[in-house]
Amino acid sequence: MKSRRVLAVALAVVMTVGVSPALAQQTAGLISGRATEEAKQPYSDYAVQLRDAATGQVVGTQPLSAQGQFSFSGVEMSRRYLVELFNTRENRVVCTEGPYMLSTPALPSKTDVNIDCGRTPVALWLLAAGAGAAAAIAVATRSVSQ
Repeated sequence: MKSRRVLAVALAVVMTVGVSPALAQQTAGLISGRATEEAKQPYSDYAVQLRDAATGQVVGTQPLSAQGQFSFSGVEMSRRYLVELFNTRENRVVCTEGPYMLSTPALPSKTDVNIDCGRTPVALWLLAAGAGAAAAIAVATRSVSQ
């Protein structure tokens, strides 16, 4: 009985005082990367937009650095974001990557975003083709043996 009372008091204190400062600081994350695969120099003609996938609202815009990189800090956790490469000269979205979701504490940042407009490396296509061929051979061999 006494342990229940102690537990109830402890819960009341936690709810009254609130979340600890260490946990409160983990409410913002980081999304960063590069757009050197898709953007052409000068990179000053490009910006990157961070869009909330649920609402469609642009929540941040950053110009590309001279090295073609971008970074968004203070990103709200537990939301899905799209990362858009925007050509400021042509006033249009070039392409979109994502969605990316940050979650505490497992994934407070996504720092390897590479805006390349969906280009898949040739090696991945070859691996996929090889896997498909192997599966077809396995099915054919199994069918013949039965």
